[in-house]
Amino acid sequence: MKNTFPLFLIPLLILSCGPSAKEKEARTEIIEKSQNAAQKVDNSQRKLIKEGSIKFKTGDIEETNDFINASIKKYDAFISKEEKFSYNNTVGYDLTIRVPSVKFDSLLNFILKNKCIKDLDTKNTQLQDVTEEFVDIQARLKVKKESVQKLLDLLNRAKNVTEILEINKQLTDIQSDIESIEGRLKYLNDQINFSTINLSFYENIRYSERFFKDFWEAFKDGWQVFLYVVTLLAYLWVIILVVIVIICGIKWYKKRKPKYL
Repeated sequence: MKNTFPLFLIPLLILSCGPSAKEKEARTEIIEKSQNAAQKVDNSQRKLIKEGSIKFKTGDIEETNDFINASIKKYDAFISKEEKFSYNNTVGYDLTIRVPSVKFDSLLNFILKNKCIKDLDTKNTQLQDVTEEFVDIQARLKVKKESVQKLLDLLNRAKNVTEILEINKQLTDIQSDIESIEGRLKYLNDQINFSTINLSFYENIRYSERFFKDFWEAFKDGWQVFLYVVTLLAYLWVIILVVIVIICGIKWYKKRKPKYL
């Protein structure tokens, strides 16, 4: 009986696994201090997400594409998405470029100086300040990890299965929150460290320049259709043979049939 844990103390122990009023106040104070710190951050240390968008007409899309690829290598950037489009008399590329944020402006200006640009349709840049969110996430992560350490200490002092299960449940919930917070922090770091440039360039092609290519493509497609029809007839030869026999039989029967006045 001496080893039996008093049942009326279990709810108290379960509640003790969670944050106390003082702990909550301390955490709130940490977050408030972090938010105040975010507002006092020097401009050079602010967490900014940069994004730019450029669309222009060029005289030669392949030459421009080669220029863009060379520029990307020069500024340590990379293409995260590439799509080539063609409709009516317009062909071009849509690119999503990720570039180190410190080289964002340099790459953007270098592209705009490209001699292949005939008409600049759109150019815009935008900055998103996520300093406050970034600092707040770091504070929340710190509080969560402190809570984990306290729960681990409680787990080491647990005396029965009920306490262990309850503490493990809270640990699981907090670990899930930590993973979610760390995922958001990782995403923000990626967006902050690497800026995004959405680049689109196109070329208008006169139909006379496309005529022989289109004609040759149509000729090849027509040949493929012809081969398909021949293949289809090969599959249907039995049916065709039966139809021919029936038609010949009807003609033969009509010739043999006596005519009455």
